[in-house]
Amino acid sequence: MADYKDILSGTLGRLADKAKEAAGASGVLDVYAQGTSRAKAFGQMAKLSLELNGEHEELKRIYTEIGRLYFEQARANPEGFFVPLFEQAERVSANIREKRARIDALHETYGAPAEHDIDVEITDFDDVVSATEADGVTVEIKSEE
Repeated sequence: MADYKDILSGTLGRLADKAKEAAGASGVLDVYAQGTSRAKAFGQMAKLSLELNGEHEELKRIYTEIGRLYFEQARANPEGFFVPLFEQAERVSANIREKRARIDALHETYGAPAEHDIDVEITDFDDVVSATEADGVTVEIKSEE
């Protein structure tokens, strides 16, 4: 008798070869390869986009630091188109100081908020259920006649 495992594996091997040939002939493998390449490219684009956003944020931080340092250095004597910007910065800074002072005064007058606003009484669950059931019994049901 023939060994059925050999027959089965040989048949499956021939079927696999035929499937590969059919796939290659119909372009399925090409489509798969293109899809794989596109997926990898989109993954790389997403990664690069995240890195690019990080670089932009770092550049904003650097520009902000340059601006802060220049403002501190030229605060007493701004020149050219910086004059209105420096005036705006001073105005906003004054508003911040005024609001901070008002908040501090309110804290002094009324104190810091309490740590606990309400008192909670913890009771037994059965007591709560019994009380609720008792409340429900006293409810009258009105019907229209």
